[in-house]
Amino acid sequence: MFFPERIQRIRFLVHESMKQRVVKRLHELGAVQITDYRERLAQEEWQGLLETHQASPDVRKVTTQLMTVNRLIDIFSMIDPEEAEGFFKTLFAPAPPEKIVVDDLSGEKLFDEVATAVAATEALVLEPLEQLEEAEEEKAELLLQREMFTRIQSLDVPLEALGEGSFVHAVLVLSQKKDFSPLQAELEQATNGVLFFAETAISESESCLLVVSVRADADNVSACLRKWDVEKITAGRFSDTPAASINEIKTLITALEAKQNECRQLISKAAGKWRSRLKSLRELLVIERERAETYSSFARTENAVAVEGWVQQKQSAAVVSEIEQCCDGLAVVHISEPDEPVEELPVALNNPGILKHFELLVKLYAPPKYDEVDPTVLIFPSFLFFFGLMITDAMYGLMTLLLGIFILRGGGKYYPLYRSAGLLLTLGGLSTVVLGSMTGGWFGNLATEYLGLEFLNSLVVLNPMVDVSNFLLFAIGVGLLHLNTGIVVGIIKDVRRNNIPDALKNVWIFFLEIALVCYYFEASTLALVFAVPSLLFLLYSEKGMALFGVTGLLGDSLSYARLMALGLVSFGLAVAINALAKMVLGISYVGWLFAVLILVFGHVFSFVLNLMGAFAHGIRLHFVEFFGKFYSGGGEDFEPFRIKRDITELK
Repeated sequence: MFFPERIQRIRFLVHESMKQRVVKRLHELGAVQITDYRERLAQEEWQGLLETHQASPDVRKVTTQLMTVNRLIDIFSMIDPEEAEGFFKTLFAPAPPEKIVVDDLSGEKLFDEVATAVAATEALVLEPLEQLEEAEEEKAELLLQREMFTRIQSLDVPLEALGEGSFVHAVLVLSQKKDFSPLQAELEQATNGVLFFAETAISESESCLLVVSVRADADNVSACLRKWDVEKITAGRFSDTPAASINEIKTLITALEAKQNECRQLISKAAGKWRSRLKSLRELLVIERERAETYSSFARTENAVAVEGWVQQKQSAAVVSEIEQCCDGLAVVHISEPDEPVEELPVALNNPGILKHFELLVKLYAPPKYDEVDPTVLIFPSFLFFFGLMITDAMYGLMTLLLGIFILRGGGKYYPLYRSAGLLLTLGGLSTVVLGSMTGGWFGNLATEYLGLEFLNSLVVLNPMVDVSNFLLFAIGVGLLHLNTGIVVGIIKDVRRNNIPDALKNVWIFFLEIALVCYYFEASTLALVFAVPSLLFLLYSEKGMALFGVTGLLGDSLSYARLMALGLVSFGLAVAINALAKMVLGISYVGWLFAVLILVFGHVFSFVLNLMGAFAHGIRLHFVEFFGKFYSGGGEDFEPFRIKRDITELK
């Protein structure tokens, strides 16, 4: 609890025939972090003893099948999307996560099952999907033509007359209104005067040009028109007038949409039948891929496979037993103490009960190193105390408590992150209720001065708005206690490492504090007795930077004044909201409504603001001031080779 779990090195050799069985068992156990043998095999002393294990051929097969399964699931998501829960629903009232019961499929049995499911799904999906895409393309073309025909629908020109005929070539183009005399002259020159040219205004800014020439001059006409930046009208499959063709397009689009709906229904029906099965097979394929990919981390001889990794000391005996049992004795397992520098050892935290959820705060900074103190147990009481002290309002605390309970009963039932957040808020709310009642905060002074609940004043130990100086002294005193705890932990850490010089680095602070206490109680001689060793230890630890050591301690101590500052802001903002509500209460007829709105929205705003401030500044006091005395972090999490099941569970 105070230190990370002890880690041991595990190495074992298994017969080639047993490697799949042992990999599967290790995956199920989830207790061994497998390390990569390739780094060790690069060293000269290992060359000739072992060789790198080849990547499993199943990796490519799994990847190919995963791509196919993902494509089918994506098709279902596109045509028949599943209802997605919003953030607040996921947080407070989520539906139970989908769980699909499956057989323990692996290897060729899994590949065969996936191939069968994919073939059955594609038989239902691919043809409707192809028809749907073709209809969509045709519909897009029709919409473009309808837009074009809409612009010339006032023209009574049969579209079948456009294009090349047996003797003539007719072109209909659109252009911005301008003087087309030069264009007509250019066209007449290109066609030797054998030309029909007509201009018709179809809007205030656009004109339509009809150009008819003999068939032999079609290329010359097209070349001239291109230079004038015109848009050519194509008839496509339509032969009637533009207005009649628009109605025909509308009928065609309606038929296409009906066809599309029919195809979507077929795909949706297939999704209802196969989506869950494909999703479960996808998860099984991911599990199989993890197993196949881990082979490349092994080493091998002609007949054996070598595996190495890390295991928690408390689990090592059970892991050895499991490996030997699943290999029918065809395995040799060796457990030893770590053979790597402590900086490279993985870190496994193991805090019991509620403390487990406070690991979240530690990991926001960084996991501890292997030989460091795990600060989770230290953060637990101080963070909750700081949180409550900075809000200092029992009603805000009750709101925080209820928020935490709602999260625990909502997303906290299914999601570990929400469970940890809900528990932090619940305990933080309890702390705030206690400390808020002791400082007299009940929506500021709403309960005591406006609602007449004066008996609540009997719970007050310290009024932050009256005893400001005492509140400040209390906050700094709490800060010094917090810093001293960090210093003591740092000394213990350095002594355990036999690093006595660093252990003595902050001892001067204790002598200084004792000297100041003696001076405060007018014991000047005794104060001098402690001041001298304080100065000597300060010079020993800081040398020429002694002055900065003193100012650093002063800055760290005064930083805890934020406990008082945020407590005053919380109380003062609530009092201001109440006063503003009282001011508008006197307005005739609607004053009571304005007062209620100000109280509700004002205190909700104040609650959210203070909640964020208490969390941010509470974390800061730990990360900057407290951790600075003993903690550096930077460890790597222990990540065992473990099956991750999100939607499947075995029969």
